Amino acid sequence: MKRDKNNIQKANVQRAGVRKTGYGLFAASLVMAAGVFAVMTYMQRMALADFEKRDIYVAAAEIPRGTVIDMDNAGDYMIIKSVDAGCIPADALCDPGDIAGLSPLIDISEGTLLTGSMFASAESVTLGMKSPVLAGFKADDLSKAVSGVLRAGDRIDIYTTDPESGEGKLLCSDVYVERGYDASGNVICDATAAVMFNIYLESSQAEGFYEGLKTGSLYVVRRC
Repeated sequence: MKRDKNNIQKANVQRAGVRKTGYGLFAASLVMAAGVFAVMTYMQRMALADFEKRDIYVAAAEIPRGTVIDMDNAGDYMIIKSVDAGCIPADALCDPGDIAGLSPLIDISEGTLLTGSMFASAESVTLGMKSPVLAGFKADDLSKAVSGVLRAGDRIDIYTTDPESGEGKLLCSDVYVERGYDASGNVICDATAAVMFNIYLESSQAEGFYEGLKTGSLYVVRRC
């Protein structure tokens, strides 16, 4: 009888131990689940932060190279768009006033996300010049028509034609077109073909340039 009682007591103790172990494992599982949930919640918040929206400007229409941006035409060329913050470059355009008076360095396609580095002032072109002067000419002054539409912001090479041999000689290279004008003298701010132009030359090149205009021997080639 005593042996049976001892066996029963041992069995009860073992069952109690199993129950305690089960409770411990259950509690540990709860703690682990809570930890996993906390980590997943944190990662989800971080992911949502990466997709936070910010308002920036994109091109509402094509912006031709050389177009001078001001507060009057900014609404024609750009529009606010909300995009993921993680996709926005550091110099994304957030205020059109930041580029007022500047021009695109390249032709900007519609829908392009605009950045400040896409624009520059005409004055920045003269920084590397020794003695820059602003010269002008009419399309009718040239002996040959330029290939394509010449616009502000373009780079051109200017040639003079030898009257005897008829061969072309490079007079000025990589010349910057500062402005284009229509027949009434109005600044061209779109893709309309201009008929008068201002260009930046070195002062040492001006004499040969105007001499070529006088003789009608000049022609220009637009660089790609």
